[in-house]
Amino acid sequence: MIRLAGHARRGMRCGAVLAALLGLAQAIAPAKAASPEAEGSLYAPLRYNDDVARIQTSLGPDDIWNRFKHIQLGEDPQTWLGLAGEMRERQEAYVNPSFGIKAPASNSYILHRLDVFADLHLSNSLRLFGELGDALRFNRRNVASTTDVDRLDLQQAFVEYRPPGSPLIARLGREELSFGWQRLIAQREGPNVRRAFDGGRLTLATDNVTVDLFGVRPVNNHPAYFDDTVSRTQLLWGAYATMPVVGPLKADVYVLGYQNTTAKYRGLTGVERRLTGGVRLFGKTPDFDWNLEAAKQGGTYRNLNIDAWMLAAVTGITFAELPWSPRLGLEGNILSGDTGGRRPIGTFNAMFPRLPYFAEISLLVPSNVIEMRPTVTFAPVTDVSVVVGWAFLWRKSLRDGLYSSGQVLIAGTNKVTAGRIGNEASLDARWRFNEHLTFGASYARFNVGPALTEVHAKNVDFGVGFATFKF
Repeated sequence: MIRLAGHARRGMRCGAVLAALLGLAQAIAPAKAASPEAEGSLYAPLRYNDDVARIQTSLGPDDIWNRFKHIQLGEDPQTWLGLAGEMRERQEAYVNPSFGIKAPASNSYILHRLDVFADLHLSNSLRLFGELGDALRFNRRNVASTTDVDRLDLQQAFVEYRPPGSPLIARLGREELSFGWQRLIAQREGPNVRRAFDGGRLTLATDNVTVDLFGVRPVNNHPAYFDDTVSRTQLLWGAYATMPVVGPLKADVYVLGYQNTTAKYRGLTGVERRLTGGVRLFGKTPDFDWNLEAAKQGGTYRNLNIDAWMLAAVTGITFAELPWSPRLGLEGNILSGDTGGRRPIGTFNAMFPRLPYFAEISLLVPSNVIEMRPTVTFAPVTDVSVVVGWAFLWRKSLRDGLYSSGQVLIAGTNKVTAGRIGNEASLDARWRFNEHLTFGASYARFNVGPALTEVHAKNVDFGVGFATFKF
């Protein structure tokens, strides 16, 4: 069982916050069924993409937060200000965090995140968007993490220009990025501090096709006030296009360039330059959904070439006519690993992927892994979704190890002889109480296999509960 002893006071504090959120939502926004315009949240994952008109229509005039969505400034209807915010309270608890390797037997801590957004439209062409973020952790984690604490800081700040009558959008500044299924570039929603980038972006957006060109550097998070800095060691650039193919089938096509001057492979440190080309095919019908992706990586590391690749798939069949509308799903990932010697570097680098990537526990990043995960999703009542899954994992190459966050090799895993990593059973439940408030809870158990027990890893239990309030 997950031990929470010694943390009761802060646990009560978290419970009080959650209760306050629930009471606030009940008082100012009556609960209602899921919005008919779209599945899931009314608010966009990247809040600068919020559809203000749709939000105002869905919330209605009685919602107290609606008045902040469009504040007219002066007599010009093109000049207005939109305000928004998010607060997330999340409690996590582990038994054997980091597989119990040089880590405490258990820990439990509360993560607090508060973000406020300002969206200033000076005209139909010129827009300024800013976000202040505050991320805190209560209780000691006793495991190194750079994504728990970032006191009040500038999370996003960019200027956007749209030439009149043109489908082009130009942005310059600090921005969260997310593309496709977030296998390679994601805003990192799971951890307490989301990922942002500094740089420029040019978007061509028509009714059916979107093309993004960008050159950015990731932002390094630091725990004090207004002290975040842009990375001088990593660079990301590329082109990402989304377009229809035929019927419900759509496609993403992309080319991504990546450089890291302090990359570590084969026990060495050097300059890594990668070029990733990939295609994602996705779509859905009333009964069937699919999401297939393939990517190939080339480039150089020190005086060696890079030759890596990825295959990934998420598919499912939904039985809408049955009680609870069950969906039977199958997820799979194959991510290449290194073969050593003087051969090219074969370790796949997902660069900036979503976390967690495999099921619920953020223990491994997508490198040198074969994963298969059947899932069952169902909705026992309106606005509640439950996902049950069981992931099975193996090493792709027995000459390469396993990697944790930041592409850090788990010590000794490149020398073990076994291929089976283990399996992870998970249960995830979400309740969208209303358009503003969502509750969630997850539990996962990672049973380590011989590829990890050979380095003295232990089974891991993980539990999380959270509440998110958005306006």
